[in-house]
Amino acid sequence: MNDEARVKELRKLFPVVKHWTYLYNGSIHPCPRPVGDAMRSFLKKWQNGGEDAFFSAFDAFSRLREKFARLIHANARNIVITESTTAAINLAAQIIRPRRGQNVVVTDLDFMTNTYPWLVCHPAKVRFVKSRDGKIFMKDLAAQVNQRTAAVGICAVTVGSGFRFDLKEVQAITRRHHVPLLVDAAQALGLVDINATDPPLDFLACTASKWLMGPTGVGFLYVADRHLEATPPSVGWLSAANVSDWDVRRCRLHKDAMRFQGGIPNLVGVVGALAGLELLEQIGRKFIERRVRQLTTYAMEELQKIGVDIWTPRADAERAGIVFFRCPKHAELHAKLKAAKIYCGTFQGGIRIDPNFYNTIEEIEKFLAVVRFHLAENPR
Repeated sequence: MNDEARVKELRKLFPVVKHWTYLYNGSIHPCPRPVGDAMRSFLKKWQNGGEDAFFSAFDAFSRLREKFARLIHANARNIVITESTTAAINLAAQIIRPRRGQNVVVTDLDFMTNTYPWLVCHPAKVRFVKSRDGKIFMKDLAAQVNQRTAAVGICAVTVGSGFRFDLKEVQAITRRHHVPLLVDAAQALGLVDINATDPPLDFLACTASKWLMGPTGVGFLYVADRHLEATPPSVGWLSAANVSDWDVRRCRLHKDAMRFQGGIPNLVGVVGALAGLELLEQIGRKFIERRVRQLTTYAMEELQKIGVDIWTPRADAERAGIVFFRCPKHAELHAKLKAAKIYCGTFQGGIRIDPNFYNTIEEIEKFLAVVRFHLAENPR
């Protein structure tokens, strides 16, 4: 089966295509049928069986840890299930615990989740690496890191411009100063192959939604071995290796990342997240990456002909699934797109699209037609 025939079949898994030309998959990904089916099945078991439904869902929790680990070429012992990327980043920040007099290095292309925990909850000074032409240059990043740096936090693929970091180059900078590296992979995993052990990362945070096609309300944090003896900022019964002893006087923490787990996770979300990862495995990440590259390259080439200000880097190695551009009266353009039942994003004075494998060239053309019409009415 060729790619076009395969996409035609895969589109049947996405009811959203009957209602929208949906091009914002790196934001809230539309629910695939297998994910919705898995969650509804669990809810029915819970309705009819109460606690009896817990045991199969808790098995799904264990399998989800394994699949998250496999996704980043790591071990399940290093995975903590969280409710979001935000929760994962905050947990990593609490494990690092920067002190007054230290600094934390982030970039101006980061999402708020990547900067707010450091700005609000910790005493270290926050240093921002300034972007240039939608990119972060390694010499600019290196200039901000010194012996007082407590951590460096980056988005593997940035939310705004879609710039993709070379993690080996970043890790080489942090390694020189023995600085922990925290990577937000929410805009990358599912498209980009990230190996958390090569180069060795300290922390990696991600959601089960977006490119992983699961629901919101579930995420994970990878914690490298060297941080697994840290005292958890909060604990619960799942944190304890001796939980079966029912000993309220003694808590013997797990020696792996389960010590950071706390209590029962969002089980309906866990079941959905597992179904999303199983769907990803069935389709194949390489196929998805190839298909998304085809769609985004076509969109960028045509947008360049139209004459908008493309903020996403052109080189394949410097981008993944996001295309962001600026144009006159972008809010009006966004309203026109929505009126035409084309779903995309708007912020920072521009428009963002994130086509996924089930989208088509015809859908990109439908989007481009509205952009062309808008630019004809609002020339630069």
